Amino acid sequence: MSTISSPLSTILDPITVSGSGSSTGSSSSSTSGTSSAASSSGTFTGASGYSQDLQDVISRAVAIAELPITELTNQESALQSQSSALSTIDKDLATLQTAIQGVDQAMSGSFGATVSNSDVVSASAGSGAVAGTYSIEVDSIGAYASSLSTSNWTGTSSDKGGTYQLVIGGNSYQIQSTDGSAASVAAAINSQFGGQVQAAVVNVGYAASPDQRISLQATTLGAETLDIKNSSSASQQTQGPTGGLASYSVDKSGKTATSNSRTLTLATGLTVNLLSSVPGNPVTITVSGTDSALSSALSTFASSYNTVVTDLQAQRGQNAGPLQGQTVLSEITEVMDNLGTYFTSSGSGVTNLMGLGLSLGINGQITFDSQTLDAAYSSDPGGVASFLGSATGGGWLESATNALTNLEDPNVGLVKNDETNLQSQITSIGSQITAKHDQVSAMQANLTSQMAVAGALISSMEQQDSFLTQMMQAEQIDSEAIANG
Repeated sequence: MSTISSPLSTILDPITVSGSGSSTGSSSSSTSGTSSAASSSGTFTGASGYSQDLQDVISRAVAIAELPITELTNQESALQSQSSALSTIDKDLATLQTAIQGVDQAMSGSFGATVSNSDVVSASAGSGAVAGTYSIEVDSIGAYASSLSTSNWTGTSSDKGGTYQLVIGGNSYQIQSTDGSAASVAAAINSQFGGQVQAAVVNVGYAASPDQRISLQATTLGAETLDIKNSSSASQQTQGPTGGLASYSVDKSGKTATSNSRTLTLATGLTVNLLSSVPGNPVTITVSGTDSALSSALSTFASSYNTVVTDLQAQRGQNAGPLQGQTVLSEITEVMDNLGTYFTSSGSGVTNLMGLGLSLGINGQITFDSQTLDAAYSSDPGGVASFLGSATGGGWLESATNALTNLEDPNVGLVKNDETNLQSQITSIGSQITAKHDQVSAMQANLTSQMAVAGALISSMEQQDSFLTQMMQAEQIDSEAIANG
């Protein structure tokens, strides 16, 4: 019977399923050769001959469950590639936008103004100025209305509160000084009505016997009454020379213009200051400039333009980048094409970028020839200025500025919005991937636990089979032994 006892003891040993918290027998221990379990890594292990088959079932189920994760990961990778490519284009578009602003600044800073008689007028050229020659005849530089206190300003007993009436033309205003003195009344006028009239305290006497009076002068040219009245409505001022408007005529038009200021805007970007009047003697004002700043700015523009074009070309063709087929790529390309081929139907002067030395090649790149610009600027500076215009004053610059703003505006720009949308999609897919991983991990743990139970049962059956085989062999041996006596 000794041959039967060994397999019998084996079959009676307890079988344990890892993680189940209980065993199939009364003993709390288990033999390592009969256990089926899931390892800490989630990989199934077991003692039966079918352990690998059970592991293959788990692996296949996990692989199928992970297919959506693979798809999401591929989508995430594609979106990240698109975001990176668009970010590069965005950066280069911002550089191009700055270059266009540089052209605008070069235009406004390229002109200066000279006058034939600096005693009569002075002139300066600023933003929007264009080359040209102007003529101005100054008939009168005008005068500012003024008044002076009739006598030494001492105040009266009725003026202790410092309340007075200031008269400017046909309007009367109440002023409140601190004590009614000349200094406090002048300070109150300047504080409250300095935009219309300036008050000053002047001493018309001498040091030993001062005679302080309040002088009023209008801030604009023209005839008007300037007065101060006390609380009894008595005038305190004597009117000075009558003011008058400045008068002048431009380009021998024969039409006299007037102004309440000696500073005039004679043309866009051209400011003229009237210094003296010389009727019958026109002064010539010449606006001209140099193209050195403009040449440098256009060269920078060409370089920035070509960088963006290179970015776009990298997204197309046989080895196309991640943005191929995306709407944003087409819209940026359209903007760049319009920038490089801008045309005006002006009958004369510069009509396209080629007239400034900017030539668009068949490869989409722009080359800049400064000599062409020099020739155009020398022969027709007005035509150059007219074609370029300004950021807000028409021409190529306004068109280019608006087009780049539509792409780069932080709030509504097409490129900025697409970048934001891509980041939102990447974040969303990342959350989906995390959730899917959690689901697969839970499924894998559940399957592994189930396979551990199945593995333990299979192992038990294998042991029973082994026991029965051994028992039959032992019976055969015992029978042979008895037969052989």
